[in-house]
Amino acid sequence: MTHTNSQPLASAELPVLAMSDEAFWQDIYTPLNEAREAAPFARTTDGALYALRLDDVEHVLKDPRFVAADLLAMMGMGSGPVWEWWQRLMFSQSGEAHTRLRSLVSRAFTVRKIESMRPRIAAIAAELLEPAFETGELDPMRGLAHQLPAEVMSELLGIPKADREAFKGWTTDLGLAFGAAFDPEVRVRVEQALVDLEAYVHALVEARRSSPGDDLLSELLVAEEAGDRLSVQELVDLIENLMFAGHDTTRGALGVSFALLADFPEQMQLVTKDLSLIPPLVEEILRYEAITMSTARMTAVDIDFAGYRIDAGTTVGACLPSASRDPRRFDAPDSFNVRRVDVRPPTFGYGAHFCLGAALARVEMQETMRLLLTRCSAVHLEAKPQWVPFAHIRRFGQLPVTLELR
Repeated sequence: MTHTNSQPLASAELPVLAMSDEAFWQDIYTPLNEAREAAPFARTTDGALYALRLDDVEHVLKDPRFVAADLLAMMGMGSGPVWEWWQRLMFSQSGEAHTRLRSLVSRAFTVRKIESMRPRIAAIAAELLEPAFETGELDPMRGLAHQLPAEVMSELLGIPKADREAFKGWTTDLGLAFGAAFDPEVRVRVEQALVDLEAYVHALVEARRSSPGDDLLSELLVAEEAGDRLSVQELVDLIENLMFAGHDTTRGALGVSFALLADFPEQMQLVTKDLSLIPPLVEEILRYEAITMSTARMTAVDIDFAGYRIDAGTTVGACLPSASRDPRRFDAPDSFNVRRVDVRPPTFGYGAHFCLGAALARVEMQETMRLLLTRCSAVHLEAKPQWVPFAHIRRFGQLPVTLELR
């Protein structure tokens, strides 16, 4: 392959992100903004490589020469049962293998299907928030953000109500793999959650074989038996993929929604007076505080890109929070503005791996915001919230708020 005069990325002097420092996680935007304006790429203190600018992030996620990479390896986990499980998931597949799995599950996530669920999603949100509307007090991380996406995904998959609390615990523990899994105690907890979840889903698959219902798991079983050659392990992995993906990221986004309404009361009032602004409010929340720190790709061949030569086999993290605040694409990116026109934040990715659950997450957030804005005139933080350090799916540990009720 003939190279241009691009600088070898492997030897380039790049800004360094101190992601091993707990303080980094409480203010990611100051170091990210500085790094992004200095260079299109940065390295972390543990050697990971991040693309920072939105045009480049979009390119990395759309260019087929960038294939699925090992995100857990970037977090410091390169072996063991959780790592092996992650390699099997749809997230980690490329090419025909990814297309096959995605086509099987995408039938459940059409816009029409998700819109048909909107009334039920609104009802679940109302049930969860009603105690807060009675008392005026809420920690949305515990009373809503953890519960709503898990309940919605449980209904979609047909998980019995009696089993849902256990399911929420397992998916929460699996999320710990994206950050502190290098801690031996945490790693044991993550691995035990996987063992318990796998056993449960295997039993659920067998139960649904003998007694199918009107749910996604039953649909996937029919597809398997109709000759799609979906193995039992693939089916279990797909269900676990959906249970996990439908919970952790939406949990973080729902929590931060309350913090932003409290931080920007004038924006809350704008939407309260015009509820047609709820969809752009949600898009601005997703842009202003991108929940996923990065999504990883690996170069399948040598690539000349963004002024650098990137060798085959190089893992590149597409840094979504940095891209979401890129002044090359967003006016006044550090301002929270619900009146932005045609905002398409990179939150859900691009290309072949665009998030299947994007429409579902949007509806969950929209209906939560609609309910909150019709019942409350203001949200107040009881204390400055703290981000959970080292969590690459970003979230607050707790978020006690008081609600001014109408």
